[in-house]
Amino acid sequence: MLAATLSACGFEPLYGEGKGKKYSEHAIEVMPISEHEGQVLRAALRRSFIFNGPATHRLEVQLSEKMNVVAIDSAGDVTRQRMTITASWHLFGLAAKDKEKPLRGAVSVFETYNVFASDFSNLTAERAARERSARRLANMISVEVTAKLGGS
Repeated sequence: MLAATLSACGFEPLYGEGKGKKYSEHAIEVMPISEHEGQVLRAALRRSFIFNGPATHRLEVQLSEKMNVVAIDSAGDVTRQRMTITASWHLFGLAAKDKEKPLRGAVSVFETYNVFASDFSNLTAERAARERSARRLANMISVEVTAKLGGS
């Protein structure tokens, strides 16, 4: 019943077989990304692109970050901040025919968090925001890369 409902709305699986069309799984090697949130992002991406055998593509990601004050109390102290993290990615095919035309993209996420009087609380809140951002970025990159490769 669920399969009939999903196929009626135009849903097709990204991997496996659907409507007689065979979808391919691309073996994507995720290169190291600097900083702690880069490590979290890389780990999440690697879970998205699990493959057996040699890699067919190489994914490189660069992160940039911007912090903005969102709220200030009556004493002039910052009480809330917004962190915006942008991931620019390049996907290189390892086959000779794919090396000259890399796929590119960029995705951004923002997270807000409270700022407290305690430095430890602030570091914990900021780190948690970075990790949430990295996991969300990984999901967004995975979807974009899979969609772009599916069309090739």
